[in-house]
Amino acid sequence: MDCTVSEIVDKVESAELILVGIGEEFQYDWNILLQDERYKEIEKEIDEREEYRWITPFLQKMALEEYEDENLAKAYRNLKEILDGRNYFIISTVMEDYVYKYGFKEERIVTPCGGFRKMQCDYNCSGQLMEIDYETYEKVKLYYNKKNDLEELHEPICSKCGQKIRFNQIGTTKYAQEGYLPRWETYMKWLQGTVNKKVCVIELGVGMQMPTIIRWPFERIIYYNKKAFLYRIHSTLYQLEEKIGDRGMGIREKPINFLSNGFVK
Repeated sequence: MDCTVSEIVDKVESAELILVGIGEEFQYDWNILLQDERYKEIEKEIDEREEYRWITPFLQKMALEEYEDENLAKAYRNLKEILDGRNYFIISTVMEDYVYKYGFKEERIVTPCGGFRKMQCDYNCSGQLMEIDYETYEKVKLYYNKKNDLEELHEPICSKCGQKIRFNQIGTTKYAQEGYLPRWETYMKWLQGTVNKKVCVIELGVGMQMPTIIRWPFERIIYYNKKAFLYRIHSTLYQLEEKIGDRGMGIREKPINFLSNGFVK
């Protein structure tokens, strides 16, 4: 383990560019919320009143802001230390927005699956994102703290078409890609600059849920760029394609543990 960590750090320091992919095994531990007694009470209540199921993502946003996942936070801080001062780009398919909390350059991050930072009409009637409905959010928090009743909560509605307003996340009826496309274009231009450059590519917990976004494109980068090297860190899906040859290493470990246990020089 120590040898592998040292090797990655050395590879990062000698690289001209660093590309980081963050996947489903590298995300917030939602058990933090599921173990909360008040949340369990609410889940029971809204199980019997499905029309209030819409408050769940607001409670998730609350958990992200109030209950830090210490291991994940440490992993991100260590990654930040490694990337500081370097030419990097981060692409993440997880939707809890932790990647935005620890000082990475926002112009060097793209999250194509969305998150909790913006909202949208469920049918994306206008092609525009909306700011968080903090009035509704605060009322949900009051309900969580037993300071108002469930009946006082009203689901936000799009003023233009009357459809429901959702967080800008993949899985809505018509996902508003406008939330990530401008940054995706920046990412594509950055990738063009990696041709024939020494690139250190790091995958953190990228499995097979959405392989066309990170896993397979990263493999193609390694295949075509003979100066690139891939570290694939995953508890089970750490294997590499044979075509990558000796220009990659699979590390069988949970990526949060790998980083939080000392991915620093």
